[in-house]
This record gives sequence, structure tokens and C-alpha cells, in this order.
Amino acid sequence: MQKAFGVVFTIFLSFVAGYFLSFKSGNFPLYETEVVQVSSKRDPAAIKRVYDFSGLEGSALSWATKQRLIHGARIVKMNDEIGMELGHFVIRGTQGEKIFACQKYSKVEFIFQGDGVATSGESPSMSVVGGCEISTDINKIAAIWIPVKRILGEPVADGEFDFREGRPVRVRFANVIDQWPKLWRLQAVRLIGSESDSDFVEIGQKEIREISSEPILVKF
Repeated sequence: MQKAFGVVFTIFLSFVAGYFLSFKSGNFPLYETEVVQVSSKRDPAAIKRVYDFSGLEGSALSWATKQRLIHGARIVKMNDEIGMELGHFVIRGTQGEKIFACQKYSKVEFIFQGDGVATSGESPSMSVVGGCEISTDINKIAAIWIPVKRILGEPVADGEFDFREGRPVRVRFANVIDQWPKLWRLQAVRLIGSESDSDFVEIGQKEIREISSEPILVKF
């Protein structure tokens, strides 16, 4: 009886020891998966390979950058705000290292043309400037939010709004009369460098038309 009990007890100890050894082993799959996910969240190497432009230079880099920004453009809505997302990408830093676009460029500017009566031959325009931030999905630049409800509650006039709540954004209007245009067409996109406003990427109206099969519209 004692001998049988000893055999059972030995088997039990072996099972427990094996369980804990496997849990602490580097081969334990759940632990390894979580470590990879956490460590790669903000690592440029974790971005989709097709969005890694660190090996490109000159005109090839310029065109790939512009295509990625516009192909990734998306209108999003939340409550009374409308946001503009852009495609994100990786480039080469000053020391040759891989960096995210938002590590080089600190600001994003969108320029829109509004439907409405032109003033002295000039159509209504809206400029939206916000910070270049990495989205929770590193393949996207976080949305720049336009506080539509607050704007529509203001008197119709040319001028600038400086919204500082939440994610700061600056919105500037020109050539608006009588009423706020309800439909705005994207005319240009700029990424502005962290160190100098002369360091930027600019996509004009013609290039947006070449890259996007449909116009990019914001509706108030």
C-alpha cells in the first residue's frame, strides 16, 4: 500500500514540476506572442513591408510617399466632428535609421475648396492644421479632427479658429460669404517638418487627381 502511494505521489510531483518548467520555458506560446506584440507596437520595422520606404531616394521616394498618403486617406466621423486620416509610412532618418513619418514631420495641413459663391473670383477655402501623430494602427496617421458643430455655430466670416481642447487643431477660412459651405473638396496635403517649415512634403490638386480615382470630400 505504501509502495503504491509512493509511486502515485512521485508521478504527481513529476507532473507539477513539468507544468511549471513548461510555463517558464521560452517555448510557452502565449507569453512569447504577447511580448512580440507589445515590443513591436512603435517599432518602424513592424509596419507593413510595402509601406517601408527607407530604401528609396529622390523622385522614387517622393512619389511613393505621396501615393501612400492619399491611398490611405479616409474620412471618419465621431459625434459632431469629422476627421481626416492619412496613410503612414517609414523613411530613413538622418543617421540612416528607420523612422516613422510622424517622427520627421510634426504637422499635417489639409487645404480644401468649398462649394459656394466665389468672392472676387476666389472660391471658399479651408485650411486645417494639426499634429502628425501615429494612430493606434501604425500604418495610419491619426485623424485630424474638424469640430464641425462648433464652426457652424460661429458667424460666417473669414478668419481663424484655434481649437485647443483634446487634440489641438487650427482651422482657417477665406472667401466665405453668407453661409458656411456644406461640401469641401480636398485640394492639397502638406507634411511639415519638425525642425523647419521649409522641410515638407506637398501634394497638390493635380497629383491628388492622379492618385485617387474619386474626389476626397468632407461634408459639414
